[in-house]
Amino acid sequence: MADAGDLGSVLRMPPSEASAFFRQKLNVPTKHWDDLWHEAHARGFMVAGAASEALLEDLRKAVDQAIAGKLTAQTFRKEFDAIVARHGWAHNGSAAWRSNLIYGVNTSMAYSAGRYARQTTPEALEMFPYWQYQHHTCQHPRPEHVAWSGRIFRADDPWWNTHYPPNGWKCHCTVNVLSERMMRRMGLEVSTPPPLNPRPWYNKRTGKTVLVPEGIDPGFAYNPGKAWQQGQAPQTGGRFRAEDAGPVAPPPSPPRMPPAQTTPPPHETPLAPVPEEHRNDARRAAILRLKQNPVGHVPVGEMPDAVRKALGAQTGTVRLSGETMEKQLHKHGDLTDADYAHLPDALARPDVVARQGERRVLFFHHAGQLYRGALKTTGDGTENYLLSFHRTTKEKAAKALRGMQILSGDLAALPDDESAGDGSE
Repeated sequence: MADAGDLGSVLRMPPSEASAFFRQKLNVPTKHWDDLWHEAHARGFMVAGAASEALLEDLRKAVDQAIAGKLTAQTFRKEFDAIVARHGWAHNGSAAWRSNLIYGVNTSMAYSAGRYARQTTPEALEMFPYWQYQHHTCQHPRPEHVAWSGRIFRADDPWWNTHYPPNGWKCHCTVNVLSERMMRRMGLEVSTPPPLNPRPWYNKRTGKTVLVPEGIDPGFAYNPGKAWQQGQAPQTGGRFRAEDAGPVAPPPSPPRMPPAQTTPPPHETPLAPVPEEHRNDARRAAILRLKQNPVGHVPVGEMPDAVRKALGAQTGTVRLSGETMEKQLHKHGDLTDADYAHLPDALARPDVVARQGERRVLFFHHAGQLYRGALKTTGDGTENYLLSFHRTTKEKAAKALRGMQILSGDLAALPDDESAGDGSE
């Protein structure tokens, strides 16, 4: 038998099981990214908007090569361009971000499922009964993922059912395995699982609201490897059918874990709080990711309690959807990354708040520029969405406010415009 170091090294390698996970999937023609949800992705291969079997099959072949290590992100892009030209596919967004999205999500999910398969063999669980969440350095880290990094839980802890990475778009977190001996040698201790803090997420297309753990992007709160192992993925490929939506077999018994130690539990270190400035940094990074890849929804800020009450909202969190971002890029293409970086501050400290029907309009002055934003809350009050955000001028803002009820603030008290901007309304 390999020693702990050798086996641990193998467990961290991109496993061959990743290809097996992907190849057992069924092709699923779809229109929207959320046509499949959570565990269904362990059984079906989809590309949002790819409704043609022939198109989907060609994309599948390219993804299969990528997972097998035969295509890099750059060579996958070339193959993607050729497939699009061959089928005349009018996809959403630029070819660069769309190919990167397809490449990144499918390879990361496949590698995740493959690693989970290796980490849950009886031999691996006997040798390495502890798992450690590992966040890797990146340009725009999510504060929750940073806070989870280094936390250690038993491999059979239910927390891994929702938090086994990846936990969002372009999430690069992984899981390290640890033995009892490694834990003692490095002075490590089992951690207290962080609270899930479920947040409501409203799907505007379906009209349904689902709960998503804090720090996880909608659609990522599941464990693809576990779904695969539990029979929620068929053993052979083929055409996806509606009746395939449920498990094809009863889940097997969970992997055998060595019994927990009977000695008193080690000291449990509480979670480190995430400073608000780090949250705003993460929000700005999420906005820029959405700008490059307008898919899903991201939290962009917290509005004041007075605005929340005026909206009749249950939460102060404001989200921005990929659909709205696409409209922003089309209608307000002059906005720069620096403009979008002001959003968390604009939502937290608006200078003027007004009512326009069901919307709440905010005006925010920063660095000599006046901005206008519009918010709306879902009917059940569980979600707030930013509907628009753009530059304006005091003259145009004053004209717009004539038909609104001002709830707080005074436009006249704001500094005069230093730059006219486009003032588009």
